[in-house]
Amino acid sequence: MNAKNPYPKTPLKTPLKTSPKTNPGTKPSLVPVILTVCVCGAAAGWLWHNHKSAPVVQVAIAPAAPEETPPQEEPQSFAPAPVEAPVVAQAPEQEQPPPQPPVKPKRQLHDPKAYEALALVGIDAQAEEYWLKAIYDTQLPAKEREDLIEDLNEVGFPDLKRLTLTDLPLIESRLQIIERIQPDADEFMQKHLAEAHKDLTNMRKKILGQ
Repeated sequence: MNAKNPYPKTPLKTPLKTSPKTNPGTKPSLVPVILTVCVCGAAAGWLWHNHKSAPVVQVAIAPAAPEETPPQEEPQSFAPAPVEAPVVAQAPEQEQPPPQPPVKPKRQLHDPKAYEALALVGIDAQAEEYWLKAIYDTQLPAKEREDLIEDLNEVGFPDLKRLTLTDLPLIESRLQIIERIQPDADEFMQKHLAEAHKDLTNMRKKILGQ
C-alpha cells in the first residue's frame, strides 16, 4: 500500500458526464443574443410596415332595399257637372236693327253727293245743309229733285219692312224739317214735301200702333 494515499483507487463503473470546460476567467459572449434581438426587431418592423401600407379593402355594402309602400290611391277628382250656358234672351229685332245698307241711287245722277247726304238728313247737320241746297237747285233735273224729297221716307232706314222704336227719332226729325221748309217752298217742292210728310206720318203711326 502506498503510504501517501491510504485509500485505494477503485475504478468507476459509470463514467460521469462532464460539462464542457469553460474558462473561469472569461464571460459568456452576448453577440448571438444581440443578433437574435435585432433580427426579431427587424422582422417585427417589416410586418408592422406592411400591415399599415396594405390597402384597406372596402367592402361594398349593398344598400338596404327600400321598404315597399303600398300604392296610395289617388284622390278622386270630381269634375263639376257641365253647366249649360244660360240662354240669353236676345233682344227683339226691333231693338237691334241691322246695319244701314249703302245708298244706291236709282239712276245716273247729276249730283250723287246730294243723294248720299239724303241718308243722313235728320242726323248730320252738314249733310242736311248740302241736301237743302240740292232740292232748291232748279238746275237739277226735276226727277232728281223729286227723289231727293220723297225718298225721305226710304233712304237712311235699316229695314222699312220692320220699323222699330229706334227708327222713331229719325222719323220725327225729318217731319220737323219738312214742316220747317214747307212755308218757303215753291209749288214743285210743296207737292213732294207733302207726299214725304204723309209717308213719314204713316210710318210713325205704324210704330206706335195707332
